[in-house]
This record gives sequence, C-alpha cells and structure tokens, in this order.
Amino acid sequence: MTYKTSLYSQHLAAGAKMVDFSGWEMPINYGSQIEEHQAMRQH
Repeated sequence: MTYKTSLYSQHLAAGAKMVDFSGWEMPINYGSQIEEHQAMRQH
C-alpha cells in the first residue's frame, strides 16, 4: 500500500509521472525533462 500526499491530484493534473518513494506516491517529473529545465531557468 502506498500513501498519497494532499497534493497528489494536483500533481496528476499537472501531468506528473508518479513513483513509489518510501511508501509515498511522489512525482518524479512532469513530462519532458528538457522543457522542465527550461521552465525553471525562465522563472
């Protein structure tokens, strides 16, 4: 059984790929890692 944070549905709505991390469903990325990197550099 895995646990979900209160932000789980928001992560999914944002397109997150979820993985099990010590029993918790956590986002690993939100699509293209290159696009994610560029978005972080711009903001």
